Parts: sequence; structure tokens; C-alpha cells
Amino acid sequence: MKKIPLFLLMAFCASSALLAQNQPAFKFSVGPELGFATGTFATSHSVGIGASVQAEISIQEHLFGTATFGIISYAGKSYGSGLKYAGQTIIPLRIGAKYFLSGGVYCALQAGVGFLNKLNNEGGTAFSYSPQVGYEFNTKKGKAVDATFKYEGYSKNGTKGALGFRLAYIF
Repeated sequence: MKKIPLFLLMAFCASSALLAQNQPAFKFSVGPELGFATGTFATSHSVGIGASVQAEISIQEHLFGTATFGIISYAGKSYGSGLKYAGQTIIPLRIGAKYFLSGGVYCALQAGVGFLNKLNNEGGTAFSYSPQVGYEFNTKKGKAVDATFKYEGYSKNGTKGALGFRLAYIF
């Protein structure tokens, strides 16, 4: 019987420590993304436009676990006389970590899968990874915004890569 009060005391202390941090224990952000194809992917595709949703949970001071879901569609480039490559749509689903270096400056790394539409007999699932740097700041009205610069790679029979930018509203 003594185990129940001890368990409740331990649970209370753990939750109090989590809530006592300066950063919130859970954050949720939504925003548009802009991508620029790189490497061999840039020979057939150009600009990508999309959106993403990201959830973050505090692991310890300055460190968050992340889960991201989104969609981005890259426009195909023209080649020859009036011919154009088909567009490439990618749906990334990644998890990772985000570490705040100083103030609102952070670095992050995510890995997971990217679902590619069928293009040139290639489609399906690819390994997805994304190293990132960014800055979270407050607006004059006290709302939080996340600006992220990143590289996104999708590996399946070669790599499709893009440099990207995300500007998200944090709830």
C-alpha cells in the first residue's frame, strides 16, 4: 500500500520538473515550405512548394524530440521543344531531435521516410533525412515563429536533394 503514495510523489516531482523549464513541454507548429532542387534532381526539377506540421516535446533543457509530416511538390523543368518533366510530389514523415544552442538559435536532425509519387517508373518509399539550422523568435504581439533553413535528402536508387526554407507559426 505504501508503494502507491510513493509512486504518486515521484510522478508529481517528475511532472513539476518538466513544467518548471523555461521552454514549454510541448510545441506544435504549422507553416509553408519552399525547396530548391539540388544535384542531379536539379537537372529535371526546380522549385518545390509545400507545407508541413511539426510536433515537439521537451526531453531535457534545450533538447526537443520532433515529429514532422508534410507535403512538397517540385515543378518539372522543360527540355527539348515543348516537352517538360513531370512534377515530383514528396510526402516526408520524419522524427528527430532539435537542440537550442543559444537563445532561439537551434540545430536539428531528422530521419524517416519520404513517399514519392510514381515518376519515371520510380515511386514508393525512400529513406529521408534532413539536417537543419533555425531560429525561433517572438513577434511584437507575443506570438512565436520558427524560421528554418535545411537540406532534405531522399535516397532510393540515388538521391533526390533540395535546399529548403520553412517559416512556421508556433502554437
